Amino acid sequence: MKKRYPTKKKVLLVNITRLGDMLQATPTIAGIKQENPDCHITVLVEKQFEAICHVLPNIDAVIGIDLAYTCRSLAEEQSGIVDAYEYVSELVNRLKAEQFDYCLNMSSSAYTAILLKMLGVPQTGGWTADEEGYRVIESEWARLFATSVHHQNRQYNSLNLVDVFRCSADVEQHPQKLLVSVLPEARQYAENLIAEAAFTNTGPLIAVQAGASQGKRQWAPARFAEMIKILVGEYNARIVMTGSSKEQSIVGPIVEACASPNVFSAVGKTSIPQIAALLNLCDVLVTGDTGPMHISVAAGTPVVSMFLASAYGFETGPYSAGNIVLQPVIGCGPCNPNKACSRPDCHDMIPPRLMAYLAAERAKGDISEVSAELADPSKVIVYRSSFDDLGFCDLVPLNKPDGDLYSRHRRAYRKLWLDDLGGFQLSESESSGARRSALQVVDAGLEGLSELSDCATRGRGLMRDLQGLISDSRSPASKLTSINTEIVELDREIEELGYHYSPFGSLTRMFIFAKENLKGSDAAALASQMDGIYRDLGRRCEKFREFYQRS
Repeated sequence: MKKRYPTKKKVLLVNITRLGDMLQATPTIAGIKQENPDCHITVLVEKQFEAICHVLPNIDAVIGIDLAYTCRSLAEEQSGIVDAYEYVSELVNRLKAEQFDYCLNMSSSAYTAILLKMLGVPQTGGWTADEEGYRVIESEWARLFATSVHHQNRQYNSLNLVDVFRCSADVEQHPQKLLVSVLPEARQYAENLIAEAAFTNTGPLIAVQAGASQGKRQWAPARFAEMIKILVGEYNARIVMTGSSKEQSIVGPIVEACASPNVFSAVGKTSIPQIAALLNLCDVLVTGDTGPMHISVAAGTPVVSMFLASAYGFETGPYSAGNIVLQPVIGCGPCNPNKACSRPDCHDMIPPRLMAYLAAERAKGDISEVSAELADPSKVIVYRSSFDDLGFCDLVPLNKPDGDLYSRHRRAYRKLWLDDLGGFQLSESESSGARRSALQVVDAGLEGLSELSDCATRGRGLMRDLQGLISDSRSPASKLTSINTEIVELDREIEELGYHYSPFGSLTRMFIFAKENLKGSDAAALASQMDGIYRDLGRRCEKFREFYQRS
């Protein structure tokens, strides 16, 4: 694997986001420790998520930042602004005093980028800022992260974002799962909670997480109730409803509709360590793309997970082997996470009976196949999570061997990024696949790629002309202006090709991010960097063509 900073001694990891994101950082943290056993790792996290860090292994120190206090102080104006300044100033001085040699910023926000610039850590990954305060994406893997979550590019990505961030930190060795410590006192509490339920059934213990971060990503309570009735009545299951106290309004009607002694609500009764212990005692968790899904995987309990609306299994799916992921087949999905949906038809693609069957079967053991009669592949693809030979998480379709409409593009991109960014030596089967006949080489999925490749070639020609003009002090300003106009028009054409031919949006977005991260002010050096960016685009176009045609 190509590595920018293989050696790390004192590490700062910035992850001021959500509960699930902190859990998803654990393979990276563990990998840094595996490859640098003596390093010291400090995590900077938003204060409300500080508790989770104390049950995550391999973290040496935790620093909480109270963003709510800062915002409140700024809103008060006058003395409040002074309070906010003093608070941030103290935090910066405290972090500077640690003298970190490496920092990975897993938050893409502008304020964390500026914070990193203020700290002056010599080696960084993820987001930071330049001298003028503009965000800079330090590594190509972090650029791939930003590329992969960019609107239409999402459906063409098959690399779990855990792996993308792991590689942005130069981590190759890792545990191939999320990690959380199950504390003895929390386990005892969970055992007492299950005993309190006084179940009459004796079948599998199945946890159900009905709440989700957004309404459009939350399966209807009526569907959950129908699934639970099947599990209790036909599979002799014991059901534990999980969730925070805020989700009582969702879970209460489900429990009431089931009206069974074998449905117990633990909603609002568990802390983070306790929910980890409770899920560890269960045979399987049924959930959407939620924080509890990541906790369950980290605690060692498999999940059967629905990725509805804006949720996308290839991005943020359960990071361990043997989990089940259901992705609806629908033209509008995955949708924009910031847009509401008045008609979430993707919910109708998943029958409660299918969910009950998968939960009961996964409680018994691994699932390697699901019939198309049971799970209609025109409505939903059922995947099983696994790891490839290089240690990257993948989703294998169980009810349709060739996957969905985008599977071939996803496979080609997967090989492209592993080869081009990671420098991984792909096996013969990974790099070439079954060769297609000459008649099959021209494929409808490649429209627009030749145009994009031609743009890259034209760009390199323009850079040669520009470098010649820069080196000649007698060059007229009019020629420089003319060639600059051509470059601007060409770059706009590249961006438009990415929008018009959606399969190649990832190639053009990587180009755009690279261009935005040019360094320095010397004209000759900038022209040389741009030449490299056009060269990268052309190389990736040809590699994508090769991998696509042979997949």
